[in-house]
Amino acid sequence: MAGPIKVVHCGLGPIGRQIARLVLDTPGLKPVGATDPAPHLADLDLGKVLELDRRLRVRVEGDPLRFVKKARADVAILCTGSSIKAVKGQLADLVARRMHVITTCEELAYPSPANQSAFRQLDRLARRYKVSVLGTGVNPGYAMDSLAIALTAPCASVERVSATRVVDAGTRRLPLQRKVGAGLNLSQFRRAVNDGSVRHHGLVESAHMIAAGLGWKLGRVEETIEPAIAPRDLETGHLRIPAGAAAGIKQAVRGYRGNDLAVSLDLHMYVGAERPRDHVLIGGTPPVDMTIERGVAGDEATAAMVVNSIPAVLGARVGVLTMLDLPLPRHLSAEALKRIPRRKPA
Repeated sequence: MAGPIKVVHCGLGPIGRQIARLVLDTPGLKPVGATDPAPHLADLDLGKVLELDRRLRVRVEGDPLRFVKKARADVAILCTGSSIKAVKGQLADLVARRMHVITTCEELAYPSPANQSAFRQLDRLARRYKVSVLGTGVNPGYAMDSLAIALTAPCASVERVSATRVVDAGTRRLPLQRKVGAGLNLSQFRRAVNDGSVRHHGLVESAHMIAAGLGWKLGRVEETIEPAIAPRDLETGHLRIPAGAAAGIKQAVRGYRGNDLAVSLDLHMYVGAERPRDHVLIGGTPPVDMTIERGVAGDEATAAMVVNSIPAVLGARVGVLTMLDLPLPRHLSAEALKRIPRRKPA
Protein backbone atom coordinates (compact mmCIF):
# COMPACT_ATOMS: atom_id res chain seq x y z
CA MET A 1 0.00 0.00 0.00
CA ALA A 2 1.86 3.10 -1.21
CA GLY A 3 1.61 6.44 0.54
CA PRO A 4 0.02 7.27 3.88
CA ILE A 5 -2.79 5.25 5.40
CA LYS A 6 -5.99 7.21 4.78
CA VAL A 7 -8.36 7.51 7.72
CA VAL A 8 -11.93 8.75 8.09
CA HIS A 9 -13.45 9.69 11.45
CA CYS A 10 -17.07 8.87 12.29
CA GLY A 11 -18.03 10.56 15.56
CA LEU A 12 -16.25 13.64 16.89
CA GLY A 13 -17.14 13.62 20.55
CA PRO A 14 -14.35 14.00 23.13
CA ILE A 15 -12.84 10.58 22.34
CA GLY A 16 -13.32 10.91 18.59
CA ARG A 17 -11.55 14.27 18.59
CA GLN A 18 -8.68 12.93 20.66
CA ILE A 19 -8.22 10.05 18.21
CA ALA A 20 -8.33 12.46 15.26
CA ARG A 21 -5.60 14.61 16.82
CA LEU A 22 -3.41 11.57 17.37
CA VAL A 23 -3.95 10.36 13.79
CA LEU A 24 -2.94 13.81 12.58
CA ASP A 25 0.23 13.71 14.71
CA THR A 26 1.24 10.20 13.59
CA PRO A 27 3.54 10.08 10.53
CA GLY A 28 2.16 7.72 7.92
CA LEU A 29 -1.50 8.36 8.80
CA LYS A 30 -3.67 10.95 7.06
CA PRO A 31 -7.23 12.05 7.95
CA VAL A 32 -9.24 12.41 4.74
CA GLY A 33 -12.82 12.63 5.99
CA ALA A 34 -14.99 13.20 9.05
CA THR A 35 -18.64 13.14 10.03
CA ASP A 36 -20.72 13.93 13.10
CA PRO A 37 -24.46 14.62 13.35
CA ALA A 38 -24.05 17.48 15.86
CA PRO A 39 -25.49 20.58 14.10
CA HIS A 40 -22.79 22.91 15.44
CA LEU A 41 -20.07 20.82 13.76
CA ALA A 42 -21.62 20.50 10.31
CA ASP A 43 -19.54 21.98 7.47
CA LEU A 44 -16.71 23.07 9.76
CA ASP A 45 -13.13 22.33 8.83
CA LEU A 46 -11.77 19.46 10.90
CA GLY A 47 -8.89 21.68 12.01
CA LYS A 48 -11.37 24.06 13.66
CA VAL A 49 -13.21 21.19 15.35
CA LEU A 50 -9.88 19.96 16.74
CA GLU A 51 -9.06 23.53 17.89
CA LEU A 52 -5.97 23.75 15.72
CA ASP A 53 -4.50 26.97 14.38
CA ARG A 54 -4.66 25.73 10.79
CA ARG A 55 -7.12 24.33 8.29
CA LEU A 56 -6.92 20.67 7.34
CA ARG A 57 -9.13 20.98 4.24
CA VAL A 58 -11.33 18.19 5.60
CA ARG A 59 -14.96 19.26 5.90
CA VAL A 60 -17.09 17.70 8.63
CA GLU A 61 -20.16 16.17 7.01
CA GLY A 62 -23.28 16.60 9.15
CA ASP A 63 -25.15 13.70 7.57
CA PRO A 64 -23.40 10.40 8.43
CA LEU A 65 -25.45 8.44 5.88
CA ARG A 66 -24.52 10.78 3.06
CA PHE A 67 -20.90 10.74 4.23
CA VAL A 68 -20.64 6.95 4.13
CA LYS A 69 -22.00 6.79 0.58
CA LYS A 70 -19.02 8.74 -0.73
CA ALA A 71 -16.30 7.98 1.85
CA ARG A 72 -13.12 6.36 0.55
CA ALA A 73 -10.28 5.43 2.90
CA ASP A 74 -8.20 2.55 4.16
CA VAL A 75 -9.57 2.72 7.71
CA ALA A 76 -12.70 4.15 9.32
CA ILE A 77 -12.64 4.97 13.02
CA LEU A 78 -16.11 4.76 14.57
CA CYS A 79 -16.78 6.47 17.92
CA THR A 80 -20.54 6.78 18.14
CA GLY A 81 -21.90 4.28 20.66
CA SER A 82 -21.20 1.69 23.34
CA SER A 83 -23.69 -0.99 22.31
CA ILE A 84 -23.63 -3.19 19.22
CA LYS A 85 -27.27 -2.30 18.61
CA ALA A 86 -26.37 1.39 18.40
CA VAL A 87 -23.50 1.00 15.91
CA LYS A 88 -24.39 -2.11 13.91
CA GLY A 89 -25.95 -0.22 11.00
CA GLN A 90 -23.08 2.26 10.80
CA LEU A 91 -20.55 -0.56 10.88
CA ALA A 92 -22.33 -2.41 8.10
CA ASP A 93 -22.36 0.70 5.90
CA LEU A 94 -18.63 1.33 6.42
CA VAL A 95 -17.76 -2.30 5.77
CA ALA A 96 -19.81 -2.25 2.58
CA ARG A 97 -17.59 0.61 1.42
CA ARG A 98 -14.66 -1.82 1.78
CA MET A 99 -13.03 0.04 4.63
CA HIS A 100 -11.42 -1.62 7.61
CA VAL A 101 -13.11 -0.38 10.81
CA ILE A 102 -11.78 0.21 14.30
CA THR A 103 -14.43 1.18 16.81
CA THR A 104 -14.54 2.18 20.46
CA CYS A 105 -17.87 0.36 20.83
CA GLU A 106 -17.27 -1.55 24.07
CA GLU A 107 -19.63 -4.43 23.28
CA LEU A 108 -17.61 -5.20 20.14
CA ALA A 109 -14.51 -5.97 22.20
CA TYR A 110 -15.50 -9.64 22.48
CA PRO A 111 -18.56 -11.74 21.56
CA SER A 112 -20.34 -12.28 24.86
CA PRO A 113 -23.23 -14.77 24.69
CA ALA A 114 -25.81 -11.99 24.40
CA ASN A 115 -24.13 -10.54 21.31
CA GLN A 116 -22.84 -13.61 19.47
CA SER A 117 -25.55 -13.46 16.80
CA ALA A 118 -24.70 -9.83 15.95
CA PHE A 119 -21.00 -10.72 15.87
CA ARG A 120 -21.63 -13.55 13.42
CA GLN A 121 -23.65 -11.29 11.13
CA LEU A 122 -20.96 -8.61 11.12
CA ASP A 123 -18.25 -11.21 10.64
CA ARG A 124 -19.99 -12.63 7.56
CA LEU A 125 -20.33 -9.13 6.14
CA ALA A 126 -16.69 -8.24 6.80
CA ARG A 127 -15.53 -11.48 5.17
CA ARG A 128 -17.74 -10.79 2.16
CA TYR A 129 -16.10 -7.41 1.61
CA LYS A 130 -12.65 -8.68 2.67
CA VAL A 131 -12.06 -6.18 5.46
CA SER A 132 -11.34 -6.38 9.19
CA VAL A 133 -13.32 -4.93 12.10
CA LEU A 134 -11.95 -4.41 15.62
CA GLY A 135 -13.48 -3.10 18.84
CA THR A 136 -10.85 -1.77 21.25
CA GLY A 137 -9.92 0.90 23.76
CA VAL A 138 -8.39 1.07 27.20
CA ASN A 139 -11.29 -0.70 28.92
CA PRO A 140 -12.25 -3.03 27.36
CA GLY A 141 -9.25 -3.69 25.16
CA TYR A 142 -6.37 -3.32 27.58
CA ALA A 143 -6.48 -2.52 31.30
CA MET A 144 -8.88 -5.23 32.45
CA ASP A 145 -8.37 -7.91 29.79
CA SER A 146 -5.40 -7.79 27.38
CA LEU A 147 -3.01 -6.69 30.11
CA ALA A 148 -4.24 -9.39 32.46
CA ILE A 149 -3.85 -12.06 29.77
CA ALA A 150 -0.30 -10.91 29.01
CA LEU A 151 0.60 -11.12 32.71
CA THR A 152 -0.18 -14.85 32.74
CA ALA A 153 2.74 -15.56 30.36
CA PRO A 154 5.28 -16.45 33.12
CA CYS A 155 2.82 -18.73 34.94
CA ALA A 156 3.11 -22.51 34.78
CA SER A 157 -0.52 -22.71 35.92
CA VAL A 158 -3.36 -20.23 36.41
CA GLU A 159 -6.40 -20.75 38.60
CA ARG A 160 -7.86 -17.25 38.80
CA VAL A 161 -7.50 -13.79 37.26
CA SER A 162 -8.56 -10.66 39.15
CA ALA A 163 -8.46 -7.08 37.88
CA THR A 164 -9.46 -3.92 39.71
CA ARG A 165 -9.63 -0.50 38.09
CA VAL A 166 -10.19 2.59 40.24
CA VAL A 167 -10.92 5.84 38.38
CA ASP A 168 -11.64 9.30 39.79
CA ALA A 169 -14.50 10.26 37.48
CA GLY A 170 -14.15 13.87 38.62
CA THR A 171 -11.09 14.19 36.39
CA ARG A 172 -12.86 12.85 33.31
CA ARG A 173 -15.18 14.26 30.66
CA LEU A 174 -18.82 15.14 31.35
CA PRO A 175 -20.32 12.30 29.24
CA LEU A 176 -18.41 9.76 31.36
CA GLN A 177 -19.56 11.41 34.59
CA ARG A 178 -23.15 11.14 33.39
CA LYS A 179 -22.61 7.53 32.26
CA VAL A 180 -21.64 6.52 35.80
CA GLY A 181 -24.61 8.36 37.34
CA ALA A 182 -22.68 11.08 39.15
CA GLY A 183 -25.11 13.51 40.80
CA LEU A 184 -28.21 11.30 40.67
CA ASN A 185 -30.13 10.61 43.84
CA LEU A 186 -30.33 6.95 44.74
CA SER A 187 -33.79 6.41 43.27
CA GLN A 188 -32.73 8.01 40.00
CA PHE A 189 -29.57 5.90 40.04
CA ARG A 190 -31.51 2.64 40.40
CA ARG A 191 -33.87 3.57 37.57
CA ALA A 192 -30.94 4.50 35.33
CA VAL A 193 -29.20 1.20 36.05
CA ASN A 194 -32.40 -0.68 35.25
CA ASP A 195 -32.89 1.12 31.92
CA GLY A 196 -29.22 0.71 31.01
CA SER A 197 -28.31 4.39 30.85
CA VAL A 198 -25.96 4.13 33.84
CA ARG A 199 -23.34 1.40 33.53
CA HIS A 200 -19.93 0.72 32.08
CA HIS A 201 -20.28 -1.34 28.91
CA GLY A 202 -17.70 -4.01 28.27
CA LEU A 203 -16.95 -5.59 31.63
CA VAL A 204 -18.73 -8.84 30.76
CA GLU A 205 -16.91 -8.83 27.42
CA SER A 206 -13.58 -8.47 29.24
CA ALA A 207 -14.37 -11.48 31.43
CA HIS A 208 -15.12 -13.64 28.39
CA MET A 209 -12.00 -12.39 26.61
CA ILE A 210 -9.79 -13.36 29.55
CA ALA A 211 -11.40 -16.79 29.71
CA ALA A 212 -11.00 -17.35 25.97
CA GLY A 213 -7.39 -16.22 26.10
CA LEU A 214 -6.67 -18.90 28.69
CA GLY A 215 -8.71 -21.61 26.99
CA TRP A 216 -11.44 -21.49 29.62
CA LYS A 217 -15.20 -21.53 29.17
CA LEU A 218 -17.24 -19.66 31.74
CA GLY A 219 -20.40 -21.48 32.72
CA ARG A 220 -21.83 -18.61 34.75
CA VAL A 221 -21.19 -14.86 34.68
CA GLU A 222 -22.73 -12.50 37.23
CA GLU A 223 -22.70 -8.70 37.08
CA THR A 224 -23.65 -6.20 39.79
CA ILE A 225 -23.80 -2.39 39.78
CA GLU A 226 -23.96 -0.39 43.00
CA PRO A 227 -23.71 3.36 43.64
CA ALA A 228 -20.65 4.91 45.20
CA ILE A 229 -22.14 7.35 47.72
CA ALA A 230 -20.77 10.90 47.95
CA PRO A 231 -19.53 11.34 51.57
CA ARG A 232 -19.78 15.14 51.25
CA ASP A 233 -20.76 17.78 48.69
CA LEU A 234 -18.56 17.39 45.60
CA GLU A 235 -17.92 19.45 42.47
CA THR A 236 -16.27 18.39 39.22
CA GLY A 237 -16.25 21.50 37.07
CA HIS A 238 -19.25 19.99 35.27
CA LEU A 239 -21.51 18.77 38.07
CA ARG A 240 -22.41 19.47 41.68
CA ILE A 241 -22.99 16.32 43.70
CA PRO A 242 -24.72 16.65 47.09
CA ALA A 243 -23.66 14.46 49.99
CA GLY A 244 -25.60 11.21 49.96
CA ALA A 245 -26.13 11.20 46.18
CA ALA A 246 -24.42 8.84 43.78
CA ALA A 247 -20.88 9.87 42.95
CA GLY A 248 -20.52 7.08 40.39
CA ILE A 249 -20.51 3.29 40.15
CA LYS A 250 -19.01 0.22 41.73
CA GLN A 251 -19.48 -2.44 39.09
CA ALA A 252 -18.37 -6.03 39.41
CA VAL A 253 -18.32 -9.13 37.22
CA ARG A 254 -17.68 -12.67 38.46
CA GLY A 255 -17.06 -15.52 36.05
CA TYR A 256 -17.18 -19.16 37.18
CA ARG A 257 -15.81 -22.42 35.84
CA GLY A 258 -18.15 -24.90 37.41
CA ASN A 259 -18.38 -23.79 41.04
CA ASP A 260 -14.96 -22.15 41.03
CA LEU A 261 -14.52 -18.40 40.72
CA ALA A 262 -12.13 -17.93 37.77
CA VAL A 263 -12.42 -14.29 36.68
CA SER A 264 -13.05 -11.40 39.05
CA LEU A 265 -13.36 -7.85 37.69
CA ASP A 266 -14.09 -4.75 39.78
CA LEU A 267 -14.53 -1.28 38.32
CA HIS A 268 -14.79 1.63 40.77
CA MET A 269 -15.45 4.76 38.76
CA TYR A 270 -16.74 7.67 40.79
CA VAL A 271 -16.05 11.28 41.67
CA GLY A 272 -13.51 11.55 44.46
CA ALA A 273 -12.23 7.97 44.21
CA GLU A 274 -9.06 7.73 46.25
CA ARG A 275 -5.82 6.23 44.96
CA PRO A 276 -6.73 5.68 41.29
CA ARG A 277 -4.96 2.58 40.03
CA ASP A 278 -5.03 -0.52 37.90
CA HIS A 279 -4.37 -3.72 39.79
CA VAL A 280 -4.07 -7.22 38.31
CA LEU A 281 -3.61 -10.33 40.41
CA ILE A 282 -2.92 -13.67 38.74
CA GLY A 283 -3.60 -16.57 41.04
CA GLY A 284 -1.16 -19.07 39.64
CA THR A 285 2.26 -20.66 39.84
CA PRO A 286 4.04 -18.39 40.30
CA PRO A 287 1.50 -15.71 41.23
CA VAL A 288 1.73 -12.29 39.60
CA ASP A 289 0.68 -9.14 41.45
CA MET A 290 0.94 -5.88 39.49
CA THR A 291 -0.29 -2.37 40.28
CA ILE A 292 -0.12 0.69 38.02
CA GLU A 293 -0.30 3.59 40.44
CA ARG A 294 -2.62 6.38 39.30
CA GLY A 295 -3.95 3.99 36.65
CA VAL A 296 -3.78 4.11 32.87
CA ALA A 297 -5.21 7.46 31.72
CA GLY A 298 -8.55 6.67 30.12
CA ASP A 299 -9.15 9.08 27.24
CA GLU A 300 -5.55 9.37 26.08
CA ALA A 301 -5.06 5.62 26.36
CA THR A 302 -8.21 4.85 24.39
CA ALA A 303 -7.05 7.11 21.55
CA ALA A 304 -3.62 5.48 21.57
CA MET A 305 -5.04 1.94 21.59
CA VAL A 306 -7.13 2.75 18.51
CA VAL A 307 -4.31 4.40 16.57
CA ASN A 308 -1.69 1.84 17.58
CA SER A 309 -3.99 -0.93 16.33
CA ILE A 310 -4.29 0.44 12.79
CA PRO A 311 -1.33 -1.37 11.13
CA ALA A 312 -2.14 -4.66 12.86
CA VAL A 313 -5.74 -4.49 11.66
CA LEU A 314 -4.64 -3.72 8.11
CA GLY A 315 -2.44 -6.80 8.13
CA ALA A 316 -4.82 -9.13 9.95
CA ARG A 317 -7.23 -11.74 8.62
CA VAL A 318 -10.58 -10.51 7.38
CA GLY A 319 -13.66 -10.61 9.60
CA VAL A 320 -14.48 -9.31 13.07
CA LEU A 321 -11.40 -9.37 15.29
CA THR A 322 -10.70 -9.10 19.00
CA MET A 323 -7.47 -8.17 20.74
CA LEU A 324 -6.75 -11.90 20.99
CA ASP A 325 -6.41 -12.04 17.20
CA LEU A 326 -3.71 -9.35 16.96
CA PRO A 327 -0.02 -9.25 17.87
CA LEU A 328 0.92 -8.01 21.32
CA PRO A 329 -0.29 -4.36 21.53
CA ARG A 330 2.51 -1.81 21.37
CA HIS A 331 3.24 1.82 20.68
CA LEU A 332 3.16 2.66 16.98
CA SER A 333 6.34 4.46 16.00
CA ALA A 334 6.83 5.89 12.53
CA GLU A 335 9.58 3.33 11.93
CA ALA A 336 7.35 0.44 12.97
CA LEU A 337 4.56 1.71 10.73
CA LYS A 338 6.84 1.53 7.69
CA ARG A 339 7.88 -2.05 8.44
CA ILE A 340 4.47 -3.61 9.02
CA PRO A 341 2.99 -5.26 5.88
CA ARG A 342 -0.46 -3.97 5.01
CA ARG A 343 -3.21 -5.65 3.05
CA LYS A 344 -5.47 -3.42 0.99
CA PRO A 345 -9.13 -4.46 0.72
CA ALA A 346 -10.05 -6.17 -2.54
